[in-house]
Amino acid sequence: MKKIVTLFLFVFALAFNTQSLNAQNTIEMNAAASEKAKEIKKNIKINNLQLEEVYQAYKEFEEAYSKISNNLDKNQKRLEKINTVLDNKLKEIMTEEQFERYLQLYRTY
Repeated sequence: MKKIVTLFLFVFALAFNTQSLNAQNTIEMNAAASEKAKEIKKNIKINNLQLEEVYQAYKEFEEAYSKISNNLDKNQKRLEKINTVLDNKLKEIMTEEQFERYLQLYRTY
């Protein structure tokens, strides 16, 4: 009986720890997206509505990037795809001039 209780407590603690790690990763991704959006606002002069949309685009980027970041060498095509998706979203959000400035500052092909 003691073994069953101990096993149950171990599984419960492990499950709780996993939830904590997932929450921490989400917080880190949101912070990274927020930082990038604020940097773009400063450098490209986007308005507050655009800022929120840029934040959401970077939040989605961070979520996708976190799934492949452990092995970028094997996921090069996926990285290119998520970068392209991000660029397309930002192109929709920004004016043509803002997007050109974004490309100059953040994308060097």
